[in-house]
Amino acid sequence: MASGNSPATSYRYSDGDEYPELQPELESILRNAVRALGGSAAVVATWDDASRRFVITGSYGLDGGQVARIRPLLNEAIPDLALSREQYALLSALFPQSALPVSLTGQMQNPIMAVPLRTGGETVGLILVLRASEAANFSQLDPPVLAAFAEQAAIAVQSARLAHLLSQEKQRVESILEGSADGIYTVDAFRRIVSVNPAMERLLGLPAEEIIGRPCAVGLNWRDREGRPVCPGRCPMLQPAAGNGENATELAAAVRSRSGQRTEVALVYSVVRSPELAPLNAVVNVRDMTRVREMEDMRSAFLSMLGHQLQTPLAIIKGYTNTLSRPDAEWDGDVLRRSFEAIEEETDHMSRLMNRLLLASRLETGALPINQEHIQLPALAERVVGRMQPAAREHQLAVSFPSDLPAVSGDPALIEEVLVNLVDNAVKYSPGGGPVNITGRMDDAGRVSLTVSDAGVGVPRWESRRIFERFFRSQNPVSVQTRGLGIGLYICDAVMTAHGGEISVDSGPGPGSAFTLTFPDSAGPDSTG
Repeated sequence: MASGNSPATSYRYSDGDEYPELQPELESILRNAVRALGGSAAVVATWDDASRRFVITGSYGLDGGQVARIRPLLNEAIPDLALSREQYALLSALFPQSALPVSLTGQMQNPIMAVPLRTGGETVGLILVLRASEAANFSQLDPPVLAAFAEQAAIAVQSARLAHLLSQEKQRVESILEGSADGIYTVDAFRRIVSVNPAMERLLGLPAEEIIGRPCAVGLNWRDREGRPVCPGRCPMLQPAAGNGENATELAAAVRSRSGQRTEVALVYSVVRSPELAPLNAVVNVRDMTRVREMEDMRSAFLSMLGHQLQTPLAIIKGYTNTLSRPDAEWDGDVLRRSFEAIEEETDHMSRLMNRLLLASRLETGALPINQEHIQLPALAERVVGRMQPAAREHQLAVSFPSDLPAVSGDPALIEEVLVNLVDNAVKYSPGGGPVNITGRMDDAGRVSLTVSDAGVGVPRWESRRIFERFFRSQNPVSVQTRGLGIGLYICDAVMTAHGGEISVDSGPGPGSAFTLTFPDSAGPDSTG
């Protein structure tokens, strides 16, 4: 706020945001217009697209209360005046029922003149000048003078709007860069690092101030997979511009952080060039490819394991069928029975394998329906043990549940598949035999849980979450030698998640592990069994 004859002036859009940088220029324009036209006050109003009306964005010679007396006239009277032939009139004639405004010098204002602010052939606002009541009205000589000031005001307002839009866009881009999970950095024409985002700092383990200003080849030291430097020999900024106009180039590289961690990345260069195709700067997007490489390696290992898993039973089946089909041999009933049992066993193994792959695929796509029923976990556990005990002769499978354990709500077939997977794993990863216990309980919150525990090799703590990932196989020597595709526990986790429950493991690197299924709630007090 100014005092005396220096009025309060502000530039303000309809949403209330102030732009102080415009105030001195706008105040100077309005002051000079008042002096040139013998006026007492002046106002600038701009068109607001959001509210579809003119809003006052700056004033000179009037305080806030007196500016408010002008505002109702912006709906129709002043715009009509600005676009009329005369462009001047008396406020008392335009709006006779309204009190006349009073300037900061105490003079009542009445003569008014208004002209439009135009830019690009478009009316973007209005400028109006007021005179004291006792002063003479404006004449036909005055509008051209005010039009000159209107041109200056239009340029100032438009510049402020563009600056505001650029500032907003800058903030938006900075926000994107700050929040990006990918590393992003920019370099100038001399390939010096101009900026880095937080993700880039984390990737390198270096603060921005240690990177900015350094040559890219020194500050980042990209290497290819063979350890050879990428910069400067393969820098896209030094390569000839593509004839098809493309300015984006992707490179595979690796970088070692301050802590020594090596990370494989994909570098996507977006190079900005001059009309002569000289490089001006570049924005480089750096994507951590570690997880992608892991998934690719997992898929390769999966395909290899799948081939092995199918090749073994197929070889067995083929061997038996070739032997049984020999025309020069006669087989007794016992040999035939054992042969057919072996063929059936291997066929069942392949069928289970295919069913698990299909189930994993359907769980991943969310295409698996959940048929909710009341499930009696003790009965389900007894059924699973009955199925699996003949194939686990060296293990003692035991079931123990409290008599008052409530039923749970879920899909019986899917929950049975989860329990079969857990018991199968307990048997496979306990090569020396031993107990496999299936127990249940209900906690104080009413949540029912089922635990499958064994005395096997256990799960290292650093693998306790990764074992639920699809295709993940533990590096435990027993695990490496055990048949499997790394989808059993993934299925367990996906099924429990689909039911609103969870699966967890309590284990260490031997002996034994305990996998617990926790259901969201029981099926109700009337469903005990």
